[in-house]
Amino acid sequence: MQKRYLKNLSALTEEGQRKLLSTTVAVVGVGGIGGFLIEGLARLGVKKIIAVDMDSFDETNLNRQIISNVNNLGKFKVFEAEKRVKEINPAVSFEPIKEKAYLENLDIFLMEASYIFDATDNIEIRKSLSKFAQKMGKILIHGGCAGWYAQIAVITKDTPGIEKLLGETNVEGAEKDMGNPIFAPMLTAALELSEFCKLISAQGENLIGKCMVVNLLTNEYRVFEF
Repeated sequence: MQKRYLKNLSALTEEGQRKLLSTTVAVVGVGGIGGFLIEGLARLGVKKIIAVDMDSFDETNLNRQIISNVNNLGKFKVFEAEKRVKEINPAVSFEPIKEKAYLENLDIFLMEASYIFDATDNIEIRKSLSKFAQKMGKILIHGGCAGWYAQIAVITKDTPGIEKLLGETNVEGAEKDMGNPIFAPMLTAALELSEFCKLISAQGENLIGKCMVVNLLTNEYRVFEF
């Protein structure tokens, strides 16, 4: 085992770490949640990250998007993420896709990935990701946040799709009303990453077919089936 991964053990088993090293993942949305996901996946040591986002950084991103800085405003997020990953872990392959995700192009962009991380703020894209993942037998790890709230869920071919979940939670589409300070996307990404590690190493209690909603203002969380 390479020295850089030793601190992942014993939380992860050696078998789990080896699985990470051979796993290709996709991150759709390279913003607040997506930036932290990409950072974490690079440090965990996955085989390959496919990142999909058509946007460039602007000044409003600086409060929460870890890959943004004053020197890369106006530059495309996926290419800046690629630079970041190369600095962190050159062994991780990175494929930047500067496109918007549609149901019609997901089979071109995401077919290689076993796990798909939902880090977008677009409900229609979320629905497309859910349909694609379920049709192709891939695991979708959903994350969303706004204000003091964070939520994650895991969708597989055997669970309901994300449409049912979106009807039961109040986090979706709330960023404009509630704001989005850094702690919410940071927590959401951490929860998604921990769920990914549990799934890949077959440890703990997973959230397949379940959603976790966290209220940081009241220090409460709930888990429910959807």
